[in-house]
Amino acid sequence: MKRHIIHFVWAAPLLTALWIESSTVIAHDKQLNIISTEHIPVVEHITEQDSSGNIQKLLAHYEQTATHLKKSVAGLTEEQLNFSPAEDQWSINQCVEHIVLSEPMIFGMFKQETSKSDPSKTSQKPSYTDEEIVNSITNRSEKHQAPEILKPTGKYKNMSEALVAFENGRKEIINYIKNADINALRDHISQGPAGPVDGYQNLLFITTHSDRHILQIEEIKAHPNFPKGKTK
Repeated sequence: MKRHIIHFVWAAPLLTALWIESSTVIAHDKQLNIISTEHIPVVEHITEQDSSGNIQKLLAHYEQTATHLKKSVAGLTEEQLNFSPAEDQWSINQCVEHIVLSEPMIFGMFKQETSKSDPSKTSQKPSYTDEEIVNSITNRSEKHQAPEILKPTGKYKNMSEALVAFENGRKEIINYIKNADINALRDHISQGPAGPVDGYQNLLFITTHSDRHILQIEEIKAHPNFPKGKTK
């Protein structure tokens, strides 16, 4: 029997949908069902596991995600950025806007939850390892609709403006992580329908969710009908 890793409790209805949109299934015995991405030119950090789980490793994951996002969209023409593989599928521009919208909103919900929770009241441990969460989120074998509030609307004039918004949105998150205590993060347990997760995993979810959509961008670029026009 298999089940979804659904969401973190602080996500409430909005992040329930986002977590489902970002996740795949995990067996009860925790054997992963991972889609092959050999045909997609992805950066290795997306599938590597941060086994030590310390602050610097988490910061490195955020830095690598940002680097990969910028590389994925560098030099693309407007035609390429706006290309959609199908009528009901997002373009690269729309994927980037979704990332920009999602990260600050998820982080805001995380902060709201941590400000009112008392980690000393629970002795629970996370149901899943960091590796299982990363592999689940970046597994694109199952795809779902994003929450309405996080669907792209074309708010950015160009990719440069979107990337500036991405960097600005991350500043508070990065500062928070730099000042965080790893033990406090690991001790902060949130109860979700699929089981407990800790504060470190909450923060890992934010950047790994963006990794998922960077993979989507690479899928779009690998589409046979992707415009082959000259890059900038």
